[in-house]
Amino acid sequence: MAIKNYTTKLSALQSVAKIQEALISHGAVGIQMMYDRDQRISSLAFALPFKDGKNLSFQLPCEWRKFQQVLINQGIKRSGEDEYAYRVAWANLKDWVLAQMALYETEIVTMPQIFLPFVVTKNGTLFDQFKDKGQLLLDSGK
Repeated sequence: MAIKNYTTKLSALQSVAKIQEALISHGAVGIQMMYDRDQRISSLAFALPFKDGKNLSFQLPCEWRKFQQVLINQGIKRSGEDEYAYRVAWANLKDWVLAQMALYETEIVTMPQIFLPFVVTKNGTLFDQFKDKGQLLLDSGK
């Protein structure tokens, strides 16, 4: 079965705009686009209110080149076209974010819970720390 959104007509910028709209309408207080060397959006950095008036920062990556390899492995005709892979990758991220917003709207999860792996720490994202060390070591809280 082909990967989801492989026939999308939405541009990457349209998918990013829909993600931004969803984040803003669900409480994001700031959003920034980060670009790669090819001037493509590589991630969205955003802030969500947490507690005591403080915000948590998150960075949602779009690893479109890795995604492109999946398209190639699946034998999708246009998989070698960078712009196509980039567009389809962002369409899939859009769908994931919108699905998470649906969970949030049912009060099953909070916004910070949804994006916890992408919370930015002094050493990268929380997931990056876990990936690099194989475990999460929390400090003493002092």
